[in-house]
Amino acid sequence: MRIVAYVFRIERLQALHAVDRHGSLAAAAEVLHLTPSAVSQQLSKLERDAGVRLLVPHGRTVKLTPAGKVLAESAEAALDELARARTRIDALSGSITGPVRVGTVPTGVYVFVTEALTALVADHPAVEPAVVEAEPEKSLPMLVNGQLDIAVVESWDNMPVTRPPHTTWRALRDDTARVMLPAGDPRAAADVIGASDVARDSWVSWTAGSRAHAWLQHTLRERGVEPDVRHYVTGYATQFSLVARLGATALMPAMSLAVAGGYDVRALRLEDPAPHRTLYAVTADPHPRPAVGACLDALADAAHLDHANP
Repeated sequence: MRIVAYVFRIERLQALHAVDRHGSLAAAAEVLHLTPSAVSQQLSKLERDAGVRLLVPHGRTVKLTPAGKVLAESAEAALDELARARTRIDALSGSITGPVRVGTVPTGVYVFVTEALTALVADHPAVEPAVVEAEPEKSLPMLVNGQLDIAVVESWDNMPVTRPPHTTWRALRDDTARVMLPAGDPRAAADVIGASDVARDSWVSWTAGSRAHAWLQHTLRERGVEPDVRHYVTGYATQFSLVARLGATALMPAMSLAVAGGYDVRALRLEDPAPHRTLYAVTADPHPRPAVGACLDALADAAHLDHANP
């Protein structure tokens, strides 16, 4: 009797799992930080390993065959078990070592994440931190799929983020929204400004389709204002530049003022109830390995330092 042994490489199983979870090669490639071509090559090799068709064309994307579904379910279980094994191995020695991958909103990087990771490495030189700047709509799927160990995310009170199941959330700090105006604007002398006072302004926002852009629109629309968004950018420093130099108006978290140096802008509180957000550190494992636990503590410590409060 001939015995056939199936040996599937982890990176190929990860590719299949990502396509199954996200529905397309392009989406899987983005989560895995690969090109769609590289994902396609991994899947072709996995089909050759399995000896069966795993994917078939479906419109402009692909779908899994029944055999593909079976293998994807097994891949998810295998990847989960490997993650648990890593946690158990680290826990045996109690050593705080190894990679810690942190996805974070931009203001987290500016204000406390970098400081937290600096302190973490100073205390535990064998830890290898890696940072991915990403909004919650990207970082949370990456966390659930094992691409991140921690996601630092924001959740606005007027637009809460959806919490994926089986995740653990640790509050780090609170923040509020501010209307940013050029310093020379006559309205900038006030502490508080009403939505009606900025109804005719030209706005700068994050790129269309992003959660941050949707939040800007939602916040103003719930106050009866349809914003005239003229500028779409991807960084806070760029937004401050457009406010200071082109006279645009922006709605940003107060923490973004950490990168406002050099730009003559004024931050005003939007009329009550002023939107506020909470920043969280999210993990997919309720009992993370020691290095991840130490990173969570470092994030919490750095987030509450007095000098981090804008």
